[in-house]
Amino acid sequence: MDYERIEVKPSQLLLDPNNYRFHDLAGYSEVKKRARYQEAGVQQQALKLLRDTTAFDLGSLKDSIRTNGYIPVEQIIVVPYEDAPDGEKRFLVIEGNRRASSLKILLEESESGAADLSDKVKGSIEKIPVVVLQGTEEEIQSYQRTLMAIRHVAGIREWGPYQQAKLVVEMFEEPGSSLGSVAQKIGISAREVARRYRASKALKQMEEDEEFGEFAEPRLYVFFHEAVSQPKVREWLGFNNDTYKAENEEARRLFFELLSPREVDGEKKIAKLNNATQQVRLLKDIVSKPYSLEILADPDKTFEDAVVGSRADVVEDDEGVVERSLATALAHLKKPGLSYIGANDRAKELWAEVLVQVEKIAKIIS
Repeated sequence: MDYERIEVKPSQLLLDPNNYRFHDLAGYSEVKKRARYQEAGVQQQALKLLRDTTAFDLGSLKDSIRTNGYIPVEQIIVVPYEDAPDGEKRFLVIEGNRRASSLKILLEESESGAADLSDKVKGSIEKIPVVVLQGTEEEIQSYQRTLMAIRHVAGIREWGPYQQAKLVVEMFEEPGSSLGSVAQKIGISAREVARRYRASKALKQMEEDEEFGEFAEPRLYVFFHEAVSQPKVREWLGFNNDTYKAENEEARRLFFELLSPREVDGEKKIAKLNNATQQVRLLKDIVSKPYSLEILADPDKTFEDAVVGSRADVVEDDEGVVERSLATALAHLKKPGLSYIGANDRAKELWAEVLVQVEKIAKIIS
């Protein structure tokens, strides 16, 4: 496949109205005639789908370009479009429709006064480099499909969460940086920048811990990311947004312990926390109740035991052993449910014992 690199104005670029991204959107209708691609209504509809679909996140891309100017890290790939009636050369975008849309919108906003762009930024987007494919229609179509598959099926191998967060930390700690400025440069929200920074610093605190530092490793970043995202867990850890450290020593030690492999009665066991998405989100219900937190800290108990304890009907300030035992029993009874069919002999014996205890409880209540 032959190609050449040229510079064009964004106004010369035609968005692909049959972009693969559109095919599952409610407002999409196929434009069958190629000659109609350049029509204002067709182009406006393509731009609307790109701008108004939340998943395409055009706002973040616009913010990044507005802050940094257009940086052609990834090339916009086009093919010549011969059907333009005004004689001006036009090009149909086959890869880079989000970038082309963002450039068009920024220039429109600048011309209307809705956006103020620096001379440097404006100069970077008035003319942009593109790669023009050259060949027969069949060659171009085959190349386009291959390109789409490489880009969007196999996909670019993105950095992992830890590597992403490490770069965010370095950018935020540059002189004069702020959450907002880093967010604009990258194209993510300031809230997400803050979350990644907090999580990185929390992991750093574990790395520096004399007792648990040997167990701190990059793969644990996702656990800290989830933890700082949960207000109740942050509060339990005593996380300080000025020092970016967990200041509740007892809670911090337990959290590090939960993330570390352990040894119980000479038997080596994996860390209690081993699934960031599911377990850390359940942690918020455990740490808010003294009883379930006590179970969590018990080396002989599992994380699932603590979850069951958190669901027991016990008030947070209740210290009564009997009440705790009853609440735990009820929680376990509710977990499998009482609709048993064909219980075996041993189960029947146990149910008989339960009934004896129930009769005793009835006498106490009465």
